Amino acid sequence: MALVSEALKDLGTRVDLSQLPADTLLFMALPDPLERAMPVGPELEEDEPRRYQVLGRRVMERALKGLGLRWTGGAWRFFGGGNAAFAQALGAAVDAVAQRHCQACLVIAVDSLAGPDVLPEFLEARRLKKGDRPTGFIPGEGAVALLLTSRGQVSAPGGPEPRIVIRAVELGEDSRFRGAELPPDGRVLSGCVASALRAAGVEGQRLALIGDLNGEEYRAREWGMLLVQLRTLRLGEAVTSWFPADGFGETGAASGALGLCAAVRGLQRRYSPSPTPLVVSISDGGERAAILVSAES
Repeated sequence: MALVSEALKDLGTRVDLSQLPADTLLFMALPDPLERAMPVGPELEEDEPRRYQVLGRRVMERALKGLGLRWTGGAWRFFGGGNAAFAQALGAAVDAVAQRHCQACLVIAVDSLAGPDVLPEFLEARRLKKGDRPTGFIPGEGAVALLLTSRGQVSAPGGPEPRIVIRAVELGEDSRFRGAELPPDGRVLSGCVASALRAAGVEGQRLALIGDLNGEEYRAREWGMLLVQLRTLRLGEAVTSWFPADGFGETGAASGALGLCAAVRGLQRRYSPSPTPLVVSISDGGERAAILVSAES
């Protein structure tokens, strides 16, 4: 709740959250409470979608109340699926705006892997980076809140920064994932990247990939396979890679949103190595995703 409150507060410095269109929809990505050692009732243990809804509503209602805000928009939808959960939420929001179901969408992602209740499980599974274990992740936490609109629907804040356009959101499902019989070979992930490039019509440009590598060996192996697949497909020039986990640690369901923030700031401040950076997400399960953005011309 504290993370979401701070993200909303930050968004509120750019957009008046009390004046959003009445049909604004909420799309939220968050972790599975069971995977974060949160107590749930027995009725929720076998109902995964309901777990996301209960947690999401509790977090949003208390965060809004703490900020003195009242939700006057439309329906709320919640998404889980590990690191690719944000891409799933963003894709649904893009579709809602494109199909004119609403004028605007509030898209939020939040996760914390740094709580005292969940750290012992990661330690026992030998997933944390330590002095005697060079491979593993450093626990992190974060939240992102963004306002998605169609062009011209909601006035952007003044200033020299260009607005950012979501050009493509591509989702995939890989039968090779963490703990599966066969390791990932990068084909599904490279398919997401290729589909995003083709949908935006930007094949052949320099590739800037913002990924969720976190120090774990299996994730690095899939990233290497992705680069091999992309080279084989000849979809772009030399690849530049950014990894937000270098600064934030592993942020789970918020990782794709933090990657998007890195892409946005790179474009707005004109240090992005590509005019069309790609945010790539690899979930511990089979979910894979690629998000392509550019600055509004």
